[in-house]
Amino acid sequence: MFLPTAKKMWDTLKVMYENENNPSRVFEIYEGPFKLKQGDRSVPEFYDEVKGLIDELEMHQPSVTDATILRENSQDLAVSKFLSGLSSTLQSQV
Repeated sequence: MFLPTAKKMWDTLKVMYENENNPSRVFEIYEGPFKLKQGDRSVPEFYDEVKGLIDELEMHQPSVTDATILRENSQDLAVSKFLSGLSSTLQSQV
């Protein structure tokens, strides 16, 4: 990622990391690899994009063994999936 100024880089990093516990962002990242298609990209380019999303997901939801955290993550994912599937009319009201 190339950004023209240090301020722009810091602003970008702030946005990336301040959403660390945002279930909607986690769901968005989770769905990303399933929506991607190779298209005109080479296999390595496609792999890099999928891997980047998986790495970002790991940053937001690192591997844990605590059952309570696993349950919370699962519930957040289920709620996010439900809300994302609602009609656009209902989504604007949520």
